[in-house]
Amino acid sequence: MRWSYRIFRVFDIDVRVHATFFFIVAYFAYAWGTAREPGGIYGAFYGVVLVLLLFALVVMHELTHSLVARSFGVGVRDITLLPIGGMAVMDEMPTEPREELLVAVAGPMSNVVVGVVMAALAPLLIDASLFGDFGRLSDALLAPGFQGAYLYLLFVNLMLAVFNLLPAFPMDGGRVFRSLLAMRMGRAKATRVAVGVGQVLAVALGVLGVFGGGILMVVVAVFIFFGAQAEGKGDEMKGVLEDLRVAQAVNVGVETARPEQSIGELAARLFHTYQADFPVVSHDGSVLGVVTRDRLISLLGQHGPEFPVSEAMRVDVPTGGLTDSVYDVFQRMQSSGSRVMPIVEQGRFVGMVSLEDIGEVFALLSATGPEFAERVPREPR
Repeated sequence: MRWSYRIFRVFDIDVRVHATFFFIVAYFAYAWGTAREPGGIYGAFYGVVLVLLLFALVVMHELTHSLVARSFGVGVRDITLLPIGGMAVMDEMPTEPREELLVAVAGPMSNVVVGVVMAALAPLLIDASLFGDFGRLSDALLAPGFQGAYLYLLFVNLMLAVFNLLPAFPMDGGRVFRSLLAMRMGRAKATRVAVGVGQVLAVALGVLGVFGGGILMVVVAVFIFFGAQAEGKGDEMKGVLEDLRVAQAVNVGVETARPEQSIGELAARLFHTYQADFPVVSHDGSVLGVVTRDRLISLLGQHGPEFPVSEAMRVDVPTGGLTDSVYDVFQRMQSSGSRVMPIVEQGRFVGMVSLEDIGEVFALLSATGPEFAERVPREPR
């Protein structure tokens, strides 16, 4: 994910923090430094420590998901911390309902386990009489100090488990709900039902937020609504594109660039083609990188038209093969932040696939039905 930075690595999984995460840190520092006693520097510092401990629970939650997914052979690239929580980036969720159920429920169950342990230890570490007086408990929870932090983390940890088990995508509960439905009605129909339920729930949360629940509830409702929509769209794309081979969708009529050329030469081509990105190919046919339209225009302004293509190209663009699934290629393009993928056969460039190409193929097959792909030749022409 762009604007995210690695902070440490655990179990061979990078834990990253997104730049926007610091907004939540700043908010906690402000809230505890101004709105609550004793405030000041001590309060701000306490707020920062509290939010970092809270997100340690989030890392544990996502790490549990990741380790269970890995046990089923799913690759886990990283965990990214965002202001609204954490996100484990996996190659894809297991499609077998039982496996998806176990992966989805693992995160909330880790919070439940920690919550039970913290509750069991509470009488030894804090004033246990607080649990019999709601008013005193509320005051203690918001009071800076060890006891307040312990109660706050205990409460929020259990709320994380409850919140994540809401039956709405992209929450864990939405995946649990979908996997249970899929055992009876198939994945495609189960996804449609789960998406619909999630969006109804999101609308209900949004209404509650407008009429007294607060702006945070409205933000969560919007997140759930569009997250459910994206989940449904992604599952639909997988169903349509998974069996389509790259050889059936590759664009072989692609203009290429040489590393010794100048970016001015490429810029001149933009006047006569709709092609936005140029694969850079060596004389032996191997792919060296890609020059994107945006980077081309930016470098023209910075360095002029004589700047060499070899220094302008992006070299971290993944490549694909003709027998790859179009859906797999689409996922790899998204995870790498690239809108194009050069396609190679026996180490030589044969064509390119772009997000626009995939979008057009998806639209065609959605309109005609996936079986229409059988009419498309399996060898590029």
